[in-house]
Parts: sequence; structure tokens; C-alpha cells
Amino acid sequence: METESRSTDMVRFHEFERASTMKIERTQGLNDAERGSCVNFLLYIIVSRKLLPITTLTGDQFLAAWWQIVTSHRALWKKGVRHYDISPSNFMGYHLGGRFIAVLVDFDLSSTKQDGLSGFECIGTVPFMALDLLMPESTVGQVEHVYYHDAESFIWVLAWICLRYERGKLLRKDRPLDEWLAVNAVSCGDKKTNFMYQGIRSKQLRTPISHSVSWEVAKKCLAMVHKHGGPFSNPASTNDEDVFKTWLQDHVPEHVFKGLHDGERGSRVKTQHTLSCPENFSRSRH
Repeated sequence: METESRSTDMVRFHEFERASTMKIERTQGLNDAERGSCVNFLLYIIVSRKLLPITTLTGDQFLAAWWQIVTSHRALWKKGVRHYDISPSNFMGYHLGGRFIAVLVDFDLSSTKQDGLSGFECIGTVPFMALDLLMPESTVGQVEHVYYHDAESFIWVLAWICLRYERGKLLRKDRPLDEWLAVNAVSCGDKKTNFMYQGIRSKQLRTPISHSVSWEVAKKCLAMVHKHGGPFSNPASTNDEDVFKTWLQDHVPEHVFKGLHDGERGSRVKTQHTLSCPENFSRSRH
């Protein structure tokens, strides 16, 4: 299914010309404003429709929203746009005509091929970054960020939401995977690897109720990471289309695709630059 990426509807837009750092500091009563930068910046205020986190969704509606964003990201990647921050906080959407329109948000860390970045920058939200990108050599710019790293991030996001949310709400206690938030990048990679090899089969791991189907999808996708991803294995293919199909698409139930087609033939996903976080995450940029 080919997906079109476009900006969500804008309600209002205003541009403030010649808004220098010094002028902004002066309006805030900062006495040392004279030492501030005299470089002029363009200040924009953009107001768009209110978005909801996809973590508020359950069942097939949630899985369909996740898949819409996967395909939206794929379309952006083909056009040379690198989002670089695949995390639950950036998966949003809104209801329209009985459907949920998924929206990929927050392009603060994004770039295009024309930006001149090497692709070796270590950027992202640590708990959802690919295992390759959490190795020591990656943190010093020795690992190139490629498509299968983002494909893996989508899988970690799916597992995270399935295990930590129930009936559209974040669990109040005994949340799995909390330890991923409390360590540095390399240690987080170790914990995620341990989860993939052992934790996922633990009898103590809670079984999702409202995300039961999505969790089965997540486990099948994680099996692909186990087999072909991470620093200790080689992908069967690094071709982007092969990764998209074998790591992601092949594991999504057919009825999810059918539901999307029934809602809007050739479903379109939107992208928007905004910030709204159901959980608080610290992003990493080295």
C-alpha cells in the first residue's frame, strides 16, 4: 500500500520577522540581553488541529494507526526525509468521519539528503533505538543509520505500548520495561537484548488484554530482530523494501489492511511538526 505523507490541516499561521534573541530576552526583562546574539531569526507560530496519542487506542484501531505511521515513514524515507526519532510520543492522530487518521509528528531531529549530514550521527530516543545504534561504537559516530534501524525502532515502539498500556491508559504500577528508562544508551541496549532473548518468554511478563493481537504481531516482528538485527547478526537482506516486507508488513493481519482500504482506498497518512508526549522521554543526540 503506497502512502502519501503530507502536513496536517493548519488552523492559523503567523510569521514574526526579525525576531532576534536579544529582543526576546529584553521582553523577558533579562538584564544581560546586550550580551545576547544579534543574529536575526524568523519566529513562527503555527496552530493546527488537536491530536491524540495513539496510545489512547486499543485493538485493531491501534494496530491500524501504528501501521499507517509505518507506511508514512516509509514514504518519507523514499523521498530522502530522515525522521530520526521513532518513539511513542511522536505517534499521534485524530478522528475524522469514523476513522482515526494517524500522524507522524516532531521533526526536530529530522534531516534530508540535502542537509549534508553523514548519516552516522547517533540520534533518537534511547529505549526505541535499534540495538546497533546503542553500541559504544555507534555513540562515537561509527555506525551508519540505515532503514532497517528505523524498522527495528517501530517494533520496539509496538512492544512498548502493548506491554505498558491497557484500555488506552498507561499502567499505574508494575509497568514492564521501566528499567529501559533509567540507564544510558549502552546499558539500555544490553537490557533490550536480554529482553529479546529471555524476557519475552518470561512467565512473569504480563499478557496484554486490549493489545492481544498487536502483541502477537510485536512478538513475530521481534523474532525478525532476534534473527537478523542487532550487533551480533547480519540481516538476510539490507534492501529497504525487503526489510519493510519481512520485518514489518508480513506480520500485520490481513484484516487490518482490509479495514484501512475500506475506510479510504489507498489510505493517506499525514505528518506534522508538533510536540505532545503521553510519556516523558529523553532524546539522545551525539
